[in-house]
Amino acid sequence: MSLLIIENLSYQTSSKKIYQNANLRINKGEHIVLIGPNGSGKTTLLNIINQDITPDQGTVTFFPNIKVGYLDQHLVVDDYLTVNQYLKTNYQDLFDKEAKMNDLYQAMAEDYQEKLLDQALKIQHELDVKGFNTINKTINNLITGLNIDKTLLDKNLASISGGQKSKILLAKLLLSNYDLLLLDEPTNFLDIEQINWLASFLQSYQQAFIVVSHDQKFVNQIARIIYEIDNLIFNRYVGDFENYLSLKDTNKKQYEKQYKVQQQQIKHMKEFIAKNSAKASKAKSAQSRVKQLEKMDVMAKPQAPQIPPNFHFQTKKAPSNIIVSSNNLVIGYQNPLIKPLSFTIKAGEKWLVKGGNGVGKTTLLQTIMNFIRPLSGQITIADNLSIGYFQQIITLKNLTPIQFLQEVNDKLTDQEIRSLLASFAIKGGLMFQSIKNLSGGEQTKVQLAALSTKSYDLLIMDEPTNHLDNNAKIALNNAINNFTGAVILTTHDINFDQSWANQVLNFENISAK
Repeated sequence: MSLLIIENLSYQTSSKKIYQNANLRINKGEHIVLIGPNGSGKTTLLNIINQDITPDQGTVTFFPNIKVGYLDQHLVVDDYLTVNQYLKTNYQDLFDKEAKMNDLYQAMAEDYQEKLLDQALKIQHELDVKGFNTINKTINNLITGLNIDKTLLDKNLASISGGQKSKILLAKLLLSNYDLLLLDEPTNFLDIEQINWLASFLQSYQQAFIVVSHDQKFVNQIARIIYEIDNLIFNRYVGDFENYLSLKDTNKKQYEKQYKVQQQQIKHMKEFIAKNSAKASKAKSAQSRVKQLEKMDVMAKPQAPQIPPNFHFQTKKAPSNIIVSSNNLVIGYQNPLIKPLSFTIKAGEKWLVKGGNGVGKTTLLQTIMNFIRPLSGQITIADNLSIGYFQQIITLKNLTPIQFLQEVNDKLTDQEIRSLLASFAIKGGLMFQSIKNLSGGEQTKVQLAALSTKSYDLLIMDEPTNHLDNNAKIALNNAINNFTGAVILTTHDINFDQSWANQVLNFENISAK
């Protein structure tokens, strides 16, 4: 049974075509991974399915009464709810029934009536059938699997950090048992243990899902169907990622051959029309070919092989050999996140900061940047040290990439900015779009491009691989290797080569929890 059928889908932004006469079918229980490079339209498709975007043409047909759940990092929630209350909102109708049942028992204690007992027993039976007594166990399994800090359960959502909040949103979605789940890069805020847990959960998930992910290992674990966005259409592959790779080249060659044949047909038909339209004896045949051309489903031109981006960062000469140092540093907000920490970072050293969500990695980076004051101890930054900072979560201004880079460095010419953006794979019309309308990967590339507009002694990067496709990750790795200044970087991405690091700070060893 088909849950969803998309036919002849076409959509384009102000800068480029995304789909052209694309077709897709999702059947009940199918486990689908949607892949494609940054900006190819993966998130756009999820938004179309979720009816947040209207396509230019084509039809999107749902099976009646289908329930669709979408993991949206920008989801607006009631921040005054506690985490526990928020997770239990999926079962609010059952909790309401329990409250009604308790009211009935209370009423019977004051004035016993047989009809009240019948009503209470009827509600109790309904609660038993719907598994009311297992709700807390189900929620606890998700909390444990996603490693949601249990001390947060009674705190308001407004006080929860970005990584933990994303996991809470994911847990709420997984509790809801939708007919079709839409998960856009769900592993971005997960550690390896939680990624493996999520993979296991999705493998046994009874309903259908579409996952967008650049994590090849994760994709290989969960995919039974892969849809690739290529040449403005959706190519369907049955099997896992490895099977997709083996079939992709064959399909590519077949598409190019079919395109070439069709282009020859179009050429011959146009030549016939031009030659014979004015001839009375051939006019009918010429008109017939005109109609054939109008009805023809013209294939999109095969896309040229992607030119890998060429990221690069400029280095300044460090003002001293020791650029950052700490002595018994304790970081956190109200309570310490780590044990007292002493370290020394020298010019040119490359540090990888490891650890789970919520252990204090981002807090350390923000303390070095002097955005947050230490709870105790000392941190010393070398005088005149130039620091470039990549933030994991930013509030995007309503600017184009060109305007954004001009704001970062107004000494660059328009041509210099365009060349720089192009080297970070922000090309053509993308340069003139609002950054808010770019894909997550494209937004990350714009942020990284902004870092390359100036020279720095130290680059601090908080999860820079989130949303990046594999070519971009390789380019980032090369840029870090070639950068002669110091680097402090956090990442959960096990597919991101970390051989550039010559120092590792593991927060699991110094956590105060």
